[in-house]
Amino acid sequence: MLALAEAAVLSTGDSVPDCELTDQNGRPLRLSQFKGQALALTFIFTRCPLADYCPRMTAHFAAVQRAMGGDKNWHLLSLSFDPEYDTPEKLLAYARAHGADTSRWTFATAKPDVVKGLGAWFGLEARMKDGLIDHNLRTVVIDAEGRVQHIFQGNTWTPQELIWELRKAMR
Repeated sequence: MLALAEAAVLSTGDSVPDCELTDQNGRPLRLSQFKGQALALTFIFTRCPLADYCPRMTAHFAAVQRAMGGDKNWHLLSLSFDPEYDTPEKLLAYARAHGADTSRWTFATAKPDVVKGLGAWFGLEARMKDGLIDHNLRTVVIDAEGRVQHIFQGNTWTPQELIWELRKAMR
């Protein structure tokens, strides 16, 4: 496993290093558990006040979940970069509020250094500013072999674009 402090920004085709997370049920999980299926990963925090940021990412993932219901070999992962607030209990309540089928859509967090390192792999920047978390947006599609398929920057991507990338990543 690559030490998070040594991690460089990943590009399309790069293997995604493994790391340990904690899911909405308080259970440990590893990124490597998703090998063999396409994975879409986005970074959020549950108390984000900006409708065009984390709430939009969550709404897009909900639309993807509905549209891909019958497809196999895919999973969605919403990773909180606010681990001190977003406990497993809060993530579970957030998942339920957004209609997440947790067999297909996991909400997780990790130790602060792990979240920071994982975000850095994809160019995520998050910092406290005036008592709020100031951040950019990254949504990543990882193929069934565990390689970066596509990185969406910002919030202009659509659920249909993510579905297309996920289906491509399943092959």
